[in-house]
Amino acid sequence: MAAWIWVLIPLVAIIGGFIIEYQKNKMSMMNRSRQNEEEVEDLRKLVNSLKGRIENLEAIAAGEPDDFSTGAGRGMEEIEIDESSTAEENKEEVSNLADKKRNKA
Repeated sequence: MAAWIWVLIPLVAIIGGFIIEYQKNKMSMMNRSRQNEEEVEDLRKLVNSLKGRIENLEAIAAGEPDDFSTGAGRGMEEIEIDESSTAEENKEEVSNLADKKRNKA
């Protein structure tokens, strides 16, 4: 009976060490996935911001409202971003800029 105790003590210590190591690894993986989710969200915000900037630059660069067409809009659909209100505002801005240029000329 006493011989079993000498066998059980090291086994419990070894198994306990494996369990503790597993829990540490599990926690570090959870932290990494949480950080990845935050990075993905930051990248989505950045893409939205860049899309708005591109739309504004296209609005400024367009001389005529008839020439205004956004080729970037088709690529953005793949990223699942839908901001049609920004596109509409930019089209109106282009129209207003074109009217001002016509009135000056």
